[in-house]
Amino acid sequence: VPNSEFLQGTLELSNRGEIVIDAKGQTSVPGILAAGDVTTVPFKQIIISMGAGATAALGAFDYLIRN
Repeated sequence: VPNSEFLQGTLELSNRGEIVIDAKGQTSVPGILAAGDVTTVPFKQIIISMGAGATAALGAFDYLIRN
């Protein structure tokens, strides 16, 4: 069970409580990115979370240079 209760009403969460992200790790709130097991990534293994963290970092960089 994801530890995301504190985000209810702030970000879009799935029916399982996972943070909904796009392909770049962006959430429903511009400028807020998420990665790892608390997100809607299909597989919950440490190597997947590490890759998602790298994707979110690149997404944050992209967001910052465009805004």
